Amino acid sequence: MIIDATLPPAAATRPVVTVDDVTVRFPLGQKRFLTAVDAVSLAVTQGETFGLIGESGSGKSTLGRSIVCLEKPTTGRVLHGEIDPYGLKSKALRLHRRQYQIIFQDPSAALDPRMTILKSVREPLDVLAEKPRRERDAIAMEMLERVGLDGGFADRYPHQLSGGQKQRACIARVLTLQPSLIVCDEAIAALDVSIQADILNLLADLQTEFGLTYFFISHDIGVVEHIADTVAVMYLGQIVEIAPAEVLADGYRHPYTEALLSAEPVALPSHMRSDRRIVLEGELPSPVKPPSGCRFRTRCRYATERCAAEAPPLRELAPGHRAACHYAETFRRDLQPQEVEA
Repeated sequence: MIIDATLPPAAATRPVVTVDDVTVRFPLGQKRFLTAVDAVSLAVTQGETFGLIGESGSGKSTLGRSIVCLEKPTTGRVLHGEIDPYGLKSKALRLHRRQYQIIFQDPSAALDPRMTILKSVREPLDVLAEKPRRERDAIAMEMLERVGLDGGFADRYPHQLSGGQKQRACIARVLTLQPSLIVCDEAIAALDVSIQADILNLLADLQTEFGLTYFFISHDIGVVEHIADTVAVMYLGQIVEIAPAEVLADGYRHPYTEALLSAEPVALPSHMRSDRRIVLEGELPSPVKPPSGCRFRTRCRYATERCAAEAPPLRELAPGHRAACHYAETFRRDLQPQEVEA
């Protein structure tokens, strides 16, 4: 099976996914709702790796599931190219959604323990039933070998594989459908650090070979900075900053991004490290009843009365760089909270 990774010039800048003012709410009864994603808008360009970072509970996975049609938005819309997948009838959606796949965090839970690895990888093709069995087997075996699992793994069961090998099998499974976009939902978080690097290198190689587009979800800003073209920072259901990856590290313009960057481990002896760690006080507020104004204000060392009274819009500060902070142009990492003017 050969996948043509060559893109025409127009496709190189065409959004493969557009998220337009999407909100996802879950009912809790008695007219109460948990708002997991709140008025999020973004676009993922063909062939890029779009990184999404934030703490656990910020709504990253819910947004990723909405993109691949596993969680319908309450309001707003998700567009695949120019197609609204949620407007398709069930049969048309079933055919369409094969182009938008997801790799889950826990590979052990993603594989059926009663099925061999070959059957698990072949399963999406079996569901479609568009090709003869022999051809489906050949495609599954080819994808297994492409992710680094030789023929000896085909008849094994998930419990006979390591965590990294199981995740490779999950990657092979989504590749059988030749997807346009793959959502990687904390795809390396459950793996050992040494294995994480191998999986990241594999994903990069596959992107080059097959012309893939990734929506990469993680809580590790260092990993996302390394592999992503564009990075969005999410806090309590909202995007608080979006920028090119090379800009975000030194040109961030939101206090939450600053805190995430300060927590990134530095490979230096203790006497050579600068004590710049910013410890966020308190827990993530409840998405059932978020704070007024800026949602980050309850943990922000720069917060003023304006932050409580007025929600900052996600505004453009430079081409491709947006941030939702009243003081995006003025706050600096070496300023003290009292130095920020109201």
